[in-house]
Amino acid sequence: MTVSCLIASAGNRYVQYALTAVCIACCFASPCFVLFLPLTAYDISRRKLYISIFPALAALGVQTIGGDIGLLLRTVIFITVAVSLEHFSRYSHELKQELIRTRDNAVEYSNELIRKNEQIIEAQDNEVHLATLKERNRIAREIHDNVGHMLTRTILQMGAIQIINKDENLKEPLDSVKQTLDEAMNSIRKSVHDLHNDSIDLEGSLREAISPLKDKYKVNFDYDASGNINGKIKYCFIAIVKEAVNNIIKHSNGDTVNIAVHEHPGMCTLCVEDNGKCSGNISSGGIGLDNMNDRVNALGGVLNITPSEQGFKIFVSIMKKVEQST
Repeated sequence: MTVSCLIASAGNRYVQYALTAVCIACCFASPCFVLFLPLTAYDISRRKLYISIFPALAALGVQTIGGDIGLLLRTVIFITVAVSLEHFSRYSHELKQELIRTRDNAVEYSNELIRKNEQIIEAQDNEVHLATLKERNRIAREIHDNVGHMLTRTILQMGAIQIINKDENLKEPLDSVKQTLDEAMNSIRKSVHDLHNDSIDLEGSLREAISPLKDKYKVNFDYDASGNINGKIKYCFIAIVKEAVNNIIKHSNGDTVNIAVHEHPGMCTLCVEDNGKCSGNISSGGIGLDNMNDRVNALGGVLNITPSEQGFKIFVSIMKKVEQST
């Protein structure tokens, strides 16, 4: 039994064969060890030490020839039972492993299905969001093209009526109507402006602007902002990213571009950088860089341009309160 335990713990196959040989040698030495042949047979089947089968049978035959036939039969029966138990144990272990694999696959498929559903829901939400933006843009155009033009024509007609009016009793009512029309026109202009700003999909516009880079560069796009950013900031960011993309395609010798848009409680930030080598003084700048600076300054923001041997970086920060009060 000690040798059998050593066989179970031994990791080297040659050691297992050597220990099995010890058990069989003991059977040749003394008939009492034949009683342990079922255990040895279990180890042989368990460890697949099939070469040891023939010496074990020889030991059994040597000790039982001319001896106790009952011992031979009992030993054969016990060996059969031991081998059967080993096969059953191995089969149960294989079933258990298969069950574990099946369970793991089921969990993996379930997680994959959840991810697919989340992607579908996200895609549907994006489609609804884009459809909403398009509808807002359409409404803004309809108001501007129809109601706005009608009000403009009415205001002009009212101005003409005021000029040709000679009745002093009608002067005050006409002035009141003119003021009401002016207020209505201003209200419509503000509504159209707000609708148009809300209809700008900043994330989608930026992704479209950086799409030319994907053929040649590894693009990392990090967008963390709500849809409530003011329209002037959106236009500014989109214009700067387009200009930066053109400059990267024309001048950068790098292979990676990082673009990040973050919305903070008090400001919005944009960062565009690549890993291409850059040298020279850019203090004078070109028309594109001057346009960037003018756009940011108009909103009370800050533009930092950092050229270096490790890359070219553009960082923009615009205070939301300052911009909204502009």
